[in-house]
Amino acid sequence: MKSYLRYLVEFLVIITGVVLSFYLDDLRQLNEKKGYKDTLIEELLITSQEDLKQINKITEDLNKVQVYVDDFLNDLSDGVKSLTDDQVAEKYLFIVQKMSVSFFPQNGTFNQLISTGSLDLIDSKEFRRVLLNNYTHYYERNSANNRTLDDLYLAFGANIDPFITVVAIEEEDATFIYSDMVVESYDIDEDFYLSNTFKAYLLTAKSMVGKNIDMLDIFSKSYSEIIALANEEIN
Repeated sequence: MKSYLRYLVEFLVIITGVVLSFYLDDLRQLNEKKGYKDTLIEELLITSQEDLKQINKITEDLNKVQVYVDDFLNDLSDGVKSLTDDQVAEKYLFIVQKMSVSFFPQNGTFNQLISTGSLDLIDSKEFRRVLLNNYTHYYERNSANNRTLDDLYLAFGANIDPFITVVAIEEEDATFIYSDMVVESYDIDEDFYLSNTFKAYLLTAKSMVGKNIDMLDIFSKSYSEIIALANEEIN
């Protein structure tokens, strides 16, 4: 009987040791995964701040596009061209250059959160929801919006540029992404400028650019949430 009890105790000690070993190993792996998750969140925080900066710059330019479109529409309203050719060329160049500038979110870190299972380790359910909305639903809407803006840019080039022709050169010391062009020469067809065709294109641009501004506003609020929730997660 004593021998039986001794073997039972030894067996329980061994089993307990094995179970404890597996538990400690699992705990170690979980801590490593959480540490990697926190590293990804820190990277996400950096890219989100960069994306928000990009959004603010694009939105600033798009708001200026809307102002210039309104300048044209107001000038066309009485059927008499009041803006000088210089003004038309400069405003038209800015509109064409900036109206189709797209926002491209940096989604590499989010994809890593998904592929490594790190997203499931995020404590905040709200944070997970905001991330999924931002990088899936909003991302897809933004991609569709970008394609529409590309089509608009091509339409302007094919149907308006032959009549309002502006030759531009890159501004000195301009950055690559947001490089600004300046007018070198131009040829303005006044009859086309005053036509309903040009007005129709301007109204289309105003509508599409307005939708893009709305989309960027959604993104801006989303990234602000991501930044706040990311700081809570890692702190």
